Amino acid sequence: MTVRTPRQVIDQALKENQFGERLLYSMACTFIVVGLFVLVWAAVHGERLVAVLGAISSALFWPAMNSARQTRKESVAIRLLEAPLSRADTAIEAANMLQLFFADTMRQQQTESQPQEKPLGVPASG
Repeated sequence: MTVRTPRQVIDQALKENQFGERLLYSMACTFIVVGLFVLVWAAVHGERLVAVLGAISSALFWPAMNSARQTRKESVAIRLLEAPLSRADTAIEAANMLQLFFADTMRQQQTESQPQEKPLGVPASG
């Protein structure tokens, strides 16, 4: 069994993410180009229903772009793991760093996806 350095493991993880990231960027570009083309075509021909479809296609740009941005953010976070993992002397230190990293990442994703709630006892303003 060969021992891989943290850099090799991280490079492999980033390489695996590249396809999805590129696919999402391509989808975002395709949605916006097709949507704008349909909107222009509908405007020239006076087709209101087709214009709505073009607007919907253009609107699909946002979810694809947000997913691509999230994938990129995760790739950068993975790259940032390289420095502390390279400095870890034992497997236990590396495991502790990974646990802290993933706990932080999961906590951040939960706060981004959930609406902010007011603590109990704090009156609502307005």
